[in-house]
Amino acid sequence: MGTIMFEAMAYLHLLAIAILVGKVVFLSFIVAPVLAQTLEADSFARVVRMLFPRYYAVGMVAAVIGWSTITVIGILKDFGPTDLISSTLWLSILAIENYCRTSLTPKINDLSDQLKEAEQKGIKIVSTHKNRETLHRLSVQLNSVVLIMGLCLIRLI
Repeated sequence: MGTIMFEAMAYLHLLAIAILVGKVVFLSFIVAPVLAQTLEADSFARVVRMLFPRYYAVGMVAAVIGWSTITVIGILKDFGPTDLISSTLWLSILAIENYCRTSLTPKINDLSDQLKEAEQKGIKIVSTHKNRETLHRLSVQLNSVVLIMGLCLIRLI
């Protein structure tokens, strides 16, 4: 029974890593560039607002599965350093994905709304634009960190 459980957990752990790395690569290098090149600004904004909460939710689900499976694997084979490092990476990924989904993305959307409203009134708000760009840059950086962590998880297999 222990071998079957270990095999199942190892498989689910690999699947969680594949989903995490795959979603980042697919969005960053395929979806975002194609959408940016083919959609008008308003359409692009609508798609992104629908896409990103789901995108981060997928990362959160992968992180929960990844952390849960590495925890069971660690219990089955007496936690080693790699299990603890993997566990820490998964919890960090979960924290980043949660922050991006529940805090960062809504802030970016709010600033975008303010800028659009001001633009319609013929007003230019430099500080709001700068804040939005800073937050967007942070989201890109955090996405890169999640990708690097996912690649580290591959190395720890």
